[in-house]
Amino acid sequence: MSLAKLILNLILGPVYLLSKFFPVRKNKISFVSLSSDKLEGDFKILAKKLEAKEQYEIEYVLIKFKRTLSGCFSYFFCLLRQVYHINTSHLVILDSNNYAVSYFKKKAVKVIQVWHASGALKKFGNDVARSYEIRNYDYVLACSDIWKPFYASAFGVREDQVISTGIPRTDRIFNKKRMKKYHREIHEIFPQIKGKKVIIFAPTFRGNVLKDYTYEKIDLDHIRKVLGDDYCIIYKMHPLIHESITSFDNMVINANDISIKRLFAVADYLITDYSSIVFEFSVLNKPMLFYTPDLKTYQEEVGMYLDYESTMPGPICYNEDELLDAILKNDFSLEAITEFRNQFFKYQDGRSTVRVIRFIDKLMHEEV
Repeated sequence: MSLAKLILNLILGPVYLLSKFFPVRKNKISFVSLSSDKLEGDFKILAKKLEAKEQYEIEYVLIKFKRTLSGCFSYFFCLLRQVYHINTSHLVILDSNNYAVSYFKKKAVKVIQVWHASGALKKFGNDVARSYEIRNYDYVLACSDIWKPFYASAFGVREDQVISTGIPRTDRIFNKKRMKKYHREIHEIFPQIKGKKVIIFAPTFRGNVLKDYTYEKIDLDHIRKVLGDDYCIIYKMHPLIHESITSFDNMVINANDISIKRLFAVADYLITDYSSIVFEFSVLNKPMLFYTPDLKTYQEEVGMYLDYESTMPGPICYNEDELLDAILKNDFSLEAITEFRNQFFKYQDGRSTVRVIRFIDKLMHEEV
């Protein structure tokens, strides 16, 4: 056990013991996140629906972890709050893994892991080396039954605890009216993209919430220049990647502050690597390209749940020249994308939020 973990346990242990003197409140739901200090994505959607019911006491314990001295102190004090609110809640909803839940949670408290992805290409959770074992989840939400064995292994649950309700945030992609609204909004923000073929570049992050993150470097200015004036590139880095891309081309656009779902609305192509956004983008039935110069190393060092080369519904490119060639050839199989989507989405009705809320209501009516 590391010194930091030992100190953490020595401090959180007594707080956990004190929390035993506070009862679990039957109508209390706590949203707990380490990846954002505000309501976003699934949390925002679910919170809005649950608040509208006016029958639950809802608490938010949200923080975006930063690898600075002040960030570590903020994380520590947030953990103290987490231990209290977790252990006085009937239900805890997570979107990332949580140390307090894994080691300092009453048995009576139910935990749902919503997770922040619609699937998983790369191994994660308990399937990779990490600082602590993930445990104490009651349910994990998924978009397809195909994820049951993988999520069970990664989150330390049984397969029957992985529930294929669909993920709330995907409802917006299935909603054509909402996507048209996003399309108008993005064109208002970036008027220079009008009439252009829009490429979204969105790489995954390598690491976890407490470690450094890097991505495979790419010269987007060069790619845009070779493609010509008919194209523009919008890049969106993963929220946990603190570095960005330096560009001197006004057609290579930083959209880090804009939701990837909104960007999808203007995209003609997606370039990514091992990111789970491929599953959500497949809903739009638009071309995807995979820029993976480090594929062999990544497979060996991180590992994957699926056979990457046979599963991805688009060209796999190992260098920038191959990427440019694939874009310019414009030879994509929309049939392959449809098959991919059907494999990884059990439901395509835009009603995942309804199913999740019903599931939460059912849990909240159970005895504490």
